[in-house]
Amino acid sequence: MAERTDVLIVGGSMVGLAQALFLTQQGIRPILVERHPHISAHPRAQAASPRTMELMRALGLEPAVRAQENPHAQYGDILQVQSLSGAELGRFDGPFRHDPNEVSTTGWTLIGQDRFEPVLRAKAEELGADIRFGTELVSYEQDADGVTAVLRDLRHDTETTVRAAYLVTADGVRSPIRDGLGIGTHGQGVFGRQMNIIFHAALDEYVAGRRFFLCFVSNDRVKGVLGRLDDSDRWVLAPSLPPQETHAEYSEEDCVEMVRAAVGVPDLDVAVETHTSWEIAARVADRFRSGRVLLAGDAAHIMPPTGGFGGNMGLQDAHNLAWKLALVLRGQAGVELLDSYEEERIPVAEFTVEQGVIRYLQRSGLDEEAAARHRPETTVLFGHVYRSGAVLAETGADDGAPVEDPTQPSGRPGTRAPHLVLRSGGTDTPLHDLLTGGWLLLAGPEAGLWERAAGGVSRLTGIDLAFHRVGGEEPAEVVEEFSKKYGITASGAALVRPDGFLAWRSAGQPVDPAVELSAVVHRLLSRPV
Repeated sequence: MAERTDVLIVGGSMVGLAQALFLTQQGIRPILVERHPHISAHPRAQAASPRTMELMRALGLEPAVRAQENPHAQYGDILQVQSLSGAELGRFDGPFRHDPNEVSTTGWTLIGQDRFEPVLRAKAEELGADIRFGTELVSYEQDADGVTAVLRDLRHDTETTVRAAYLVTADGVRSPIRDGLGIGTHGQGVFGRQMNIIFHAALDEYVAGRRFFLCFVSNDRVKGVLGRLDDSDRWVLAPSLPPQETHAEYSEEDCVEMVRAAVGVPDLDVAVETHTSWEIAARVADRFRSGRVLLAGDAAHIMPPTGGFGGNMGLQDAHNLAWKLALVLRGQAGVELLDSYEEERIPVAEFTVEQGVIRYLQRSGLDEEAAARHRPETTVLFGHVYRSGAVLAETGADDGAPVEDPTQPSGRPGTRAPHLVLRSGGTDTPLHDLLTGGWLLLAGPEAGLWERAAGGVSRLTGIDLAFHRVGGEEPAEVVEEFSKKYGITASGAALVRPDGFLAWRSAGQPVDPAVELSAVVHRLLSRPV
């Protein structure tokens, strides 16, 4: 007899684990399978972006993530050298730990994927996710009602059949599930490869008291990035490779010689722990959904590492998808809601991939046309504009751009709800900290009947819809900021989705707010009125 689950997740790296976590936050207990026996020791992604940290804060995980920051993360800056013991070429600022534009209440956390993933896994399992490492997907078939999958436990060589309503594939850039569905990709293709060499060596003598987060090395023998993995003698070197080569062509002795070249010490005592390689490329899947199978993370898009956007984008795919799957699975929304996933995420992926490419090519010089398309980091992270059935767009001019400047928010539906510090129970609380999986209706100080309308819609639809009157406890300057950022009057209201994006707004109070809000929510959820 087949096991049953609402969602089967294939892939147990950052995106798959985040998908499990966000689903459990919504009360959905998925099964996740990962063929590797444990979380990878390679750091890969090196930072959690401010938007990712915003989502972690809402789960109460910001302290746990910060506690796992990389050694020397507090220094933030990046060193450029010919070799660690050789000439110093320069130094520049790394990611800010706090956002300078006050777009969010939090900033970067400089944490490798190897340190971040255990935090995600532990919380997902605590909330009820069934996570199975050392288990692979053998085959699956989908039909009109769900997906039937065969799983193999690699430790015991046993097979299990699982019946799921949906399958989320987070199985990486070479995704066999994506390829098996016949989903192609588009983009600029492969730029090169990068190898990760984890090794042990006593380097304090060559660090020479300098404080840095990462060290960029460039000489005739090796070009790459050097970083410390913990407080011992364990380091990682990530050298660039030609596109046609992989780590399999490099012996342990080759790796030792590359480390020695990066440090600048020909006879350095080096012990290589492991090495791997990955592709530097720019591609976006043509579709993010095929029936009951949905793509997330590198299976959906891949971009150069410059900017630190890739893994964070995948995590936000998972966040966008989780609340939509939960509403559909609970029967609170029509299945059409899932169409909005790729409608929203494909344009954002294409934009973000391009920004990663622009940053990657800056080292070799950009033509004027490409340089003109460069957007600030804050815009790339927070400026997304969604257009889909899960947004009630307003009439009027729309330039179709995938982003806007979040430091000058429009407050229009489809954009991230602008940052505000509200007061709740006498405590200052950032707006996005209130978004713990449900919807939020924000109304001005002359809220009138909006609160009653929110309660009625919540009872009628069964969705979790909270209400907050801005001005109930907030001072006048916060009320003014709310009105300006959200583009509404003292009697208006704005509906924030579970992912923190604005679904709809009303500049003022209509004749019957209950009727208006009910119609809005039914349209957003693809429910008959």
